[in-house]
Amino acid sequence: MSLLLDRSSITVNNPNSILSFENKGGGAWKIWDRFLCVEGKPAYHIGNVCGTCEFFFTREEGANRKVSPMQVSARLRAGLQSLDAQLTQDIASILPSGTYRVSLLMCTPELTRPGAEKDYFSHEQVDLWGIDPFWGVPHSPRTEYYRVDSRFLGENLPLREALMPPNARRSHLFEFCIPMYPGNWLDRSSVETYRNRFTDGECPTALAISILDVKQPATWEGQPKINEHWCLAHYLLDGHHKIYAAAALGKRLTVLSFMESSRGISTENDAEYLLLELSR
Repeated sequence: MSLLLDRSSITVNNPNSILSFENKGGGAWKIWDRFLCVEGKPAYHIGNVCGTCEFFFTREEGANRKVSPMQVSARLRAGLQSLDAQLTQDIASILPSGTYRVSLLMCTPELTRPGAEKDYFSHEQVDLWGIDPFWGVPHSPRTEYYRVDSRFLGENLPLREALMPPNARRSHLFEFCIPMYPGNWLDRSSVETYRNRFTDGECPTALAISILDVKQPATWEGQPKINEHWCLAHYLLDGHHKIYAAAALGKRLTVLSFMESSRGISTENDAEYLLLELSR
């Protein structure tokens, strides 16, 4: 489970950021696919603009490095207990322009891989959307990733302007931490260092840029227990060794999340509701 420890907000005007959000059209849609890019190269395909299509992320060639200001590394290694205005400003120097909800979250990550028992795409997504009839197999994100939280949010949350028929929405949160490069690139001595830190009771902090997508299929069969997925994706900018060590030991760490709600398939009210839920 995730717990919100502290929060703030910041508006960033940084047209020369190393990071960017890009869109591409498809068919009759001028904007369809969404991407998180590093130096203009897609790092992750982060879904499309369709509210009834499945949530997904797919690793691309640009996901090959961490992205973090040098001046914040020591603070993140030591771990944060609350937010600091100067630290937030320092991190903002690498972010693309936008308005961000800044959250410090405590969580216990669980490593999973495509097709594994805990893989969202092979299980919870298939349970609601089924398997794509063209590909005939569940979606593969082409990367290992971390499950962070999964909790029932409630029925008929009074947030959406229009409800999909039937008007009984049963909403569930699925939260992920997604690495910017794979585990086989990790430096084993650095992982061991963090294993020792966690064993000694320390709680270092990872850094992420985050997107919230709220998705519900247009139609479904039967009466599924869950028919709306709130998918909160934290794309790791810094902290790959920390989170790998934490997952291996079943230890908690903190994640400093910068969520840009206008880039997700969600509303401002959705984002506020979710942060309130995570603070409980």
